[in-house]
Amino acid sequence: MKNFLFISIEESFFIIFIAILVFGPKKIPEIARGLGEGIRYLKNAKTKIKNEIIQHNIDQSLLKKKKIFDHEKKGKKDIPPYSIKRNN
Repeated sequence: MKNFLFISIEESFFIIFIAILVFGPKKIPEIARGLGEGIRYLKNAKTKIKNEIIQHNIDQSLLKKKKIFDHEKKGKKDIPPYSIKRNN
């Protein structure tokens, strides 16, 4: 049998028993609901951050490809438009 977080079944029941004694049987569902909402909020935040990172990487790779394509299309050396040739 697989133990959750390395806690045996007996220890889990003992923790639940202590929680019922401390908070009372009417408060336990409210506490569990609050924990569930908190975990859901963190999971959604993690997913949003992950999607933003992936989108940023895609945008950066597309921008890099566009720069390479534009550079190949010009076929010129990188000479600034304001440079002036001087005759000595």
